[in-house]
Amino acid sequence: MQQVCLLTVVSLFVTSAQCKTPGLQTRITDRALEYATEVALDILSKQVTGQQIPDQHGQSGDVKFDITGMNVKQFTKPSSRVSLIQNVGLSWSTSGTGLAIHGDFKYKYRKGIIKISDHGSFDLKANGINFQVKIEIGMDGTGRPTMKAVGCSCNVGSADIKFHGGAAWIYNLFSGQLENKLKDMVGGGNGLLCKQLNTLIDVNGMKSLQKLPVTVQIAKRFLLDYRFLSKPSFQTKFMETYHKGEVYWNAVPVDAPFAAPPLLKSSDTSRMMYIWLSDYVFNTMSYNALKYNQLQYNVTNKDLPSGVLNTTCPQSTCIGKIIKAIGTKFPNTTVMLYMKSTSMPNMTAQNGSTVVNASGDIVFFAQQPGGKYTYFLTLSATMSTTISLMIQNEKVFAEVLKLPISVTVKDSKIPVSPEGLNFIVKGIVSVFVEPKLNELGAAGFPLPVINSVHFTNTQLTVAKDTLLIATDLKYSG
Repeated sequence: MQQVCLLTVVSLFVTSAQCKTPGLQTRITDRALEYATEVALDILSKQVTGQQIPDQHGQSGDVKFDITGMNVKQFTKPSSRVSLIQNVGLSWSTSGTGLAIHGDFKYKYRKGIIKISDHGSFDLKANGINFQVKIEIGMDGTGRPTMKAVGCSCNVGSADIKFHGGAAWIYNLFSGQLENKLKDMVGGGNGLLCKQLNTLIDVNGMKSLQKLPVTVQIAKRFLLDYRFLSKPSFQTKFMETYHKGEVYWNAVPVDAPFAAPPLLKSSDTSRMMYIWLSDYVFNTMSYNALKYNQLQYNVTNKDLPSGVLNTTCPQSTCIGKIIKAIGTKFPNTTVMLYMKSTSMPNMTAQNGSTVVNASGDIVFFAQQPGGKYTYFLTLSATMSTTISLMIQNEKVFAEVLKLPISVTVKDSKIPVSPEGLNFIVKGIVSVFVEPKLNELGAAGFPLPVINSVHFTNTQLTVAKDTLLIATDLKYSG
């Protein structure tokens, strides 16, 4: 059964105030909920239309009747309103719903020696139907959201029944009782509409919640944790949620030894949804990447333009020609660069720009006959990378804008000239490092959104320690 947009939007992010600063915060505004109820009513209409109604049997005076084969032929969408209830959840109320029901009937009339029986069909139109239901939103012990329908009520304003076939004067003997019986089946807390609403919320809604990705594996090594820290917070115009927003080493999920910084404050409610993403999310990932030796790589000729790391070459673009001491000491072989971070790469978002600062060592080895490697040089490198961020397909993507790298000699067994260092930076490191960073950025950083909900009219603001995403939503379920 299709997911319900009201439930989907509500279930995207659920939490409230807590003692720990979140790595991710969201705000769902009343505009989102109004849009969600319109889509939810469309889906409710599809679910109710064609719904079978249990057979009914009764007696009115001298007439016994049986009503069978009833089903809903038409559902008229009502006007609806969603309001937020502090510390509880949502209240969803509608007015002006209409139902058209078709069924078959048969009756037996007996009075004295007079016996009449007949059968036919009927059409019932129920109008002025109003329903109201509360949706409690909470959190289970695993950090996932929960929702439950509470106190559904439904009233039917009027019911008009028309019979086809049989004697008209007999209808008058039981039509009033039948109308009331059918009104009770449609309305009331246990009637047709409330049963459908309860199923919609308690069953289908929870199925939607189970599809919400509160933990996401990244590169099979990391675990992105979007679990909720506490129950949701409800204000007059919006609900706010707070998520852990931390990246763990998948095999050993232990909290990083630093806290998330405070997020940007904003009172805006002009869009349907707002997502505050802290640079804490990236920094916890880089912390674990460094801790578990993921920020190291052996660079060889296969990673660079052909022959760049050769020590002997006819042209003048290989490392042995540019740094002549390498070509002299290790002729007719290749060089391998062992690159490793020596400190945690740190992302800082501030005043419209996002910068990643990193430092590391570049260790040089010459390959010897038999596959052995001989060490001869270590450089210290620092990098301050400015990146551009964009939001597409509910992911955060990044691209390198500036990649200034500076290197100094940390240890050397050979003389290295400034020209040689410049070659290493521009001809080797930048050629390898920038594509690798862009490759990571092109993979995208997933946001916790169910597949059927998409961003539209999206704006990204970069502020202190915060990426603020303001967006409207579109449901495509």
